[in-house]
Order: sequence, then structure tokens, then C-alpha cells
Amino acid sequence: METVRKILSNPLSRLRFAGLFEGSTLLFLVLFAVPMKHLAGYPAIVSTAGPVHGLAFVFYVVCLVDNFSGGGWSLREMLRTGLACLVPFGTFINDRFLAARAANQTAGQ
Repeated sequence: METVRKILSNPLSRLRFAGLFEGSTLLFLVLFAVPMKHLAGYPAIVSTAGPVHGLAFVFYVVCLVDNFSGGGWSLREMLRTGLACLVPFGTFINDRFLAARAANQTAGQ
């Protein structure tokens, strides 16, 4: 429980978590839910997973605003991180950059 509290208390860690969660829900939709809907006739999976992915997307955007409002982000970083959720699996790619930023942040403290 302490690990979860630590992750959710830091805005950058929260953004990383939100990005990985958003990307994971997209993976579930694309690789499992949509094929099950069209190939096996189970539309309820998409009806359930779709809104979960939508909430994950909103959570990611809220975390973006929280991080950007704190300042210290270059325009390039803001664009990359903001557009990552619009590109399929972009949040997984962007996590590498966020991890480096988090490492620099902890090294500076």
C-alpha cells in the first residue's frame, strides 16, 4: 500500500502510471475486446472496456494538466507527452522519456 501511495503522491509518477494504464486499456481493446466482438460475437466486452479506456484517457489528460501547470517543461516535452495519448501505444514509448525525467528529478533533490 505504501508503494501505491508513493506513486500517486508524486505528479510525475502519477503521469507515468496514467500513461501506462491508458496504453494498457488500449491494448486490451485492440487485441482482445474488438476481435471478440467481431469474431466471436461478444459486444459486451467492448461496451465495458471502452468506457474504462475513456476514463483512463481522461485521467491521463488530468495528469498532464497537473504536471504542465507546475512548470519546468519545454515546449517539445509538452508536445511529445500530450500527443503520446493520441498515437496508438505512444504512452509506452513516451514512458522512457518520463522515466529519465523522473530520474533527473530525484537526482536533483
